[in-house]
Amino acid sequence: MRARLLFTAVFALLCLPLFFMQANHQQLRAQAVQAKLAAADFPLAGTLNVHWPSAADEIDLHRDALRSATRLSLDVEIPFDASSGEFSLRFGTGEEVTRLAVRFTSSRLEIWQDGDVETPSITTRLGSRWALLPPLLAILLAFLTRRTLLSLSCGVLLGVGIAVAGSGGVTDFLILLFHDILWVQILSDSFHLYILGFVILLSSTVAIITRMGGIDGMVFRLVKFAHSSRSVQAVAYFLGLAIFFDDYANTIVVGNSCGPLFDRQKISRAKLAYIVDSTAAPVAGVALLSTWVAYQISTFAPQLPTVGMKASDGYGLFLETIPYRFYCLFAIMMVAAIIWLQRDFGPMLAAERAAAGSDEDGDGVDASAIDDQRLEAKPGVKARARNGVLPLLVMIFGTAALIYWYGAQAVHALAASGDVSAMESMQAGGGTWLRAVLGASDSTKAIFMGSLAALILAAFMALWQRLLSAQEIIKAGSSGAKALFKDAVLVLILAWSIGKVCDEVGTANYLVVLFQDLMSPQWLPIILFITACFIAFATGSSWTTMAILQPNVVLLAYQLGEQSALGGHQLLILSIGAVLEGAIFGDHCSPISDTTVLSSTASRCKHIEHVRTQAPYALVTAFVAICAAYLPVALWGANPFVCLGIGALLLILIVRFVGRNPRAAQVAVH
Repeated sequence: MRARLLFTAVFALLCLPLFFMQANHQQLRAQAVQAKLAAADFPLAGTLNVHWPSAADEIDLHRDALRSATRLSLDVEIPFDASSGEFSLRFGTGEEVTRLAVRFTSSRLEIWQDGDVETPSITTRLGSRWALLPPLLAILLAFLTRRTLLSLSCGVLLGVGIAVAGSGGVTDFLILLFHDILWVQILSDSFHLYILGFVILLSSTVAIITRMGGIDGMVFRLVKFAHSSRSVQAVAYFLGLAIFFDDYANTIVVGNSCGPLFDRQKISRAKLAYIVDSTAAPVAGVALLSTWVAYQISTFAPQLPTVGMKASDGYGLFLETIPYRFYCLFAIMMVAAIIWLQRDFGPMLAAERAAAGSDEDGDGVDASAIDDQRLEAKPGVKARARNGVLPLLVMIFGTAALIYWYGAQAVHALAASGDVSAMESMQAGGGTWLRAVLGASDSTKAIFMGSLAALILAAFMALWQRLLSAQEIIKAGSSGAKALFKDAVLVLILAWSIGKVCDEVGTANYLVVLFQDLMSPQWLPIILFITACFIAFATGSSWTTMAILQPNVVLLAYQLGEQSALGGHQLLILSIGAVLEGAIFGDHCSPISDTTVLSSTASRCKHIEHVRTQAPYALVTAFVAICAAYLPVALWGANPFVCLGIGALLLILIVRFVGRNPRAAQVAVH
């Protein structure tokens, strides 16, 4: 308890300055307009006139916000008529004119279309320092009480209260919480439903193949290769590297399939959750082709025309960022160092000693594991590896095939509707075609259908071989789903809810503006890395962080780079990479992140135990990334490959000399 109180106090002190820093009000308004217009779908067939009265010192700020929101290139002028207070944006040669009016109240933004004085087209709350409270409260309570559901619930309730404060009562509170957020934005949204269905179906599949001896069969086969603590962890590590195309599929498959191996070798579930989490998003984030790559490119590619590039240059620019993806690359290296050297430090060392029986108690009890009744193979059933391998292979390759199928259908549909980029990708073929397919595919639907196929195959195999009756299959599948309801389904819903609450009160936009004044050319990548980390940590979403920051980064980085020795293009590459890396790092450390929840759930690890045992490793990795890579590259133009080599050496030295062998005491006893 003392350690938890100390951590809570330190974290609160670190966050305290955020409440005393003052965000620039002009930038906050401009950021809100840019974010909302970028997400809007207004019919533009010629000219867009935006009535946005601007003082002399605001014109350039507002012009840049409109350029980023509408993705106009630098060679297109955006004149401002001071007499009417209107910006005029010209698109193509059409004659139609669309009019918008930007208006502000004390705490809200309203955008009106075509002179409609009855109802604004868009309304949103401007962020304030109070917007920081909901996520920070949830995070503090999570570490202090170790009760994830309670902590997230308190954060959600506080956020909804802030959102309706001064403009609504109890009725508005209940409508926003239960109707707008829980029902409309989460439970009626296909993305969230597919993820929940995927988690439940795959858990049911694992339960069925466990009962029919499939998991035991896989363990017996893998024991030939994984006969020690190091080799068992290496199996999980290389499986994580192999399933690179989607982080959710990676997390669930590796966590569920490797758990029994870790138990057999008395390795903590916290260690499994760390390996799973650190080979999911980092691997998918830097893979040449994955669902992550498509999304990452989509956050900055549409803005490239604002700096004189084409949106189609997005993938090439992404490839240029890979040597500068320091956190992801170092995170993968850190896991390898931990496994190879067989050393741990911090809370992970204590968890490993407890699981190995080398601590003071020496009882070999894994305190990080979820205290549930684990399913075992049905008595008398022969363990066969194929009964576990085949359903999992169907899930993995079925998901990959469906991602391609859904994406190809979407690209063909876009091409048929006249989309130029879709037609160009079809003609080009090869990598261009695959990137278009991944970008257009519904990956969450694919992993849902893949897990459903795996469940059907597992049930069919159990019946066909007469290993389980229909009633036993239903009972096993229900047990698998039931075990996850509290530890995954409810936590995921609340994690998504607090993310929606943060959107409602403007947490991320406020943090962006709060750090914006600190940006200078040489320090921009480091500041962006830290900013992205704070936003992802507070909102629990790396994808949201990327979507919010990247539209601002492209124009800002290029313009600042043109004024420095780095140059606009080089600073642009560094800055894009820094946002992507900071978002993944913050997501890794955040107890309210859905990927963190899934990693602990799939590994059957207590959620807060996963967060607290992984956090020191993630912090060390980020510290090395900043000191050994971002600073030398940004300030002195160092070669990124040299920095990667130095950083890898530093990680090895830290693990070797700071870490301790968790099994040393056990070896000494024997």
